[in-house]
This record gives sequence, structure tokens and C-alpha cells, in this order.
Amino acid sequence: MNKKILISTVFISNIIFASVLPSQINQINLNKNRLASFSNTVSLHLYKRGLDKKVAQKKVSDFLVGEDFENDLMIHNILSSFDNIEYENIVEYIANSALYSKEVDLSSYDTIIGMVQKIKNTNLDELTLQKIEKVSLQNAKIKQLHAA
Repeated sequence: MNKKILISTVFISNIIFASVLPSQINQINLNKNRLASFSNTVSLHLYKRGLDKKVAQKKVSDFLVGEDFENDLMIHNILSSFDNIEYENIVEYIANSALYSKEVDLSSYDTIIGMVQKIKNTNLDELTLQKIEKVSLQNAKIKQLHAA
């Protein structure tokens, strides 16, 4: 357990200090509290749309792959890599996916492409595809380190 925490802490530090610009630090601090309970936020979003609270929680737990901690890290990685994607956009995308029983794996290249394309509502250019590939590889590493 201590090994997982140490590895995760080192990995998070590398991501944060290697990819965060000073102007983004305030945004990350604002998002830190919201990221702590992402699956609950998605469940609450579905509840506000009319689903029963327990049904919403079950859908999110069934179709959002991974544990809260690793998903929080992967979402942070996505948010820090794409300026035009907001936290609420990701919540909406995952809520819709869970509602329609579509599995969401935030370390999957295909999932991130679908999410970015849906949020931007446009075809993706080569630079964006390269960014998505980089993010998906980083998220896969997060998933591996958390599983260790």
C-alpha cells in the first residue's frame, strides 16, 4: 500500500511539474476539490436528470472503468492537456455514456478521441490526435502504477 502511494505521488509530481504552466496552477487548485469525488459528481448529474440516486450510482460504477483515485488522476491529466475542455464537459460525457450503458475507460485512446470529438463537436486535426495519444499513454501508466 505504501509503495502504491509513493509511486503515485512521484508520478503525480512529474505530471504536475512537467506539464503545468503557472497560469494553470490557479485553475488546478479550483478543480482540486471537485476532482476528489468524480464518480459522485457524475452520479449526481444523472440524478439531476431524473434517475434514481442508487440507479445513477450503479450505472456510474458499472460503466466507468477504474477506481476513483486513478480516474481523478486521469481526468486531471486530460484537463491539463486540453485548454478547451472543461471539467463539466467530462462529467456530461461520462454521464451520457453511463446512461446509455457505454463503458468509459479514461486510459483508452478510443475513449479519449470520442470524448474530445464530442466535446469539441468537430473533426480532430493531427496535432490534437498526437496530444490524445500522449494523454492516453500517460493515463495507461497511471492505471498500471495504481494496479501495482
